[in-house]
Amino acid sequence: MTNRRKFLQTTAAIAGALLLPQGIFAKTPDQRFFFIHTDTLNHWPVADPVQWSLQNTHEPILARAAEGLSKLSASDGDRIIRLIVRRCSLNLLEVQPGKVVVDHWGSNRADLKAFFKSHGLARPEIEIVLRDRKKETVTTLTGDSFLYGVPLASDFDLELFLSKWVRRFEKDADDLEAAPGTSSGFAWDGIPDGSIPWEAMKSGWRRGGGMVCQNCSGETILTNFGLRQVGTFNRSPNFVRVCVPCRRSFVDDSIKDDSIKDVRAWIVANIDAEVWPTHEMVWGKRLKLEAKS
Repeated sequence: MTNRRKFLQTTAAIAGALLLPQGIFAKTPDQRFFFIHTDTLNHWPVADPVQWSLQNTHEPILARAAEGLSKLSASDGDRIIRLIVRRCSLNLLEVQPGKVVVDHWGSNRADLKAFFKSHGLARPEIEIVLRDRKKETVTTLTGDSFLYGVPLASDFDLELFLSKWVRRFEKDADDLEAAPGTSSGFAWDGIPDGSIPWEAMKSGWRRGGGMVCQNCSGETILTNFGLRQVGTFNRSPNFVRVCVPCRRSFVDDSIKDDSIKDVRAWIVANIDAEVWPTHEMVWGKRLKLEAKS
């Protein structure tokens, strides 16, 4: 009679066979393999992940799988990879033209953004196959799912911000109006609570500086500055920048959390005095700011 343990092992083997074509670990000219550690994110290439695992059982990184590996051979390729990703905090990446297959164990999946960036894989035309060896399930994504930052909201008018940024050294008739989508935690006379007028945004742009895009290393555009309400009583710096080519937004954390004085100091240093906010929003109400010389 087949016991439960043997049944589960057999079921897993069958599922693995369905997911893994025969000879998938036999390298072809179009395949490259990498192991990446889920904690340190250190990664290294291997010619053959099965052979590498069998030949390096003495290495500390494979210590937790060493006993199991000693009972396996090169013909047990799928079982070896499953053991490695389960016991050793490793993911296996198979890079093919237009496709990357990632073997991982449950939620123990490495942050692949840095790897994808360095290898030019964070592109929408690259198919990413995430193979969860714990549940033997497959999830398919695209390479741009591994870009840094957050995709822009569908209603964010990037073209409008870009057109205003291009004209940051010029005055427009609507510069006294609110930049849509801004939420500063400050207020200006004649502008809805929290919204930033274009003239203040342009002032910040003219001063220059700021973070570069984590994806393409290009210049980012400041789209929000100020404070956000955190809980009932606390506020926190809220500086957001956007990369136009990547269409991703980034939180600029160069001003540390809970540094309300630093936010005020940033405004004084980076915004022209004539367009400083007139009020600070506290518990939904306007609190008059003292004028500073």
